[in-house]
Amino acid sequence: MHLPTRSLRGIGTTATVAVTDRGALDVGAQLLREELDAIDLACSRFRPDSELQRLHHAAGAAVEVSPLLFDAIDVACAVARATGGAVDPTVGAAVSALGYDRDFAELGGPDGAPTGAGEGPGGPPPGARPPTHPAP
Repeated sequence: MHLPTRSLRGIGTTATVAVTDRGALDVGAQLLREELDAIDLACSRFRPDSELQRLHHAAGAAVEVSPLLFDAIDVACAVARATGGAVDPTVGAAVSALGYDRDFAELGGPDGAPTGAGEGPGGPPPGARPPTHPAP
């Protein structure tokens, strides 16, 4: 059975919605777009207006965050614990120092056009690994 799908770009990746009722595809795609936009606004380290950036700028002061950002941080810390620190949400400065300091969509290819996720310059050099730190 081939399900109707629609793919959308967002948060540095491609997300696809699949529905069993073709008539629900537009609604499903709209819900996916809204969720991607909400995640981006809450969790982007590239948007100066994101909640995550507001949290960073608070520099340790108490900040109220949305349930979406709280859940994202909670999951990131759980993954860090489960992987023994191999996946670590606290290495943003090290990753930025390696050159991953903006969204892939903002990086220009050889012709100056924006590149897709995972393409083009700006990511860490091949084989480079930022230092990891155990999650609390």
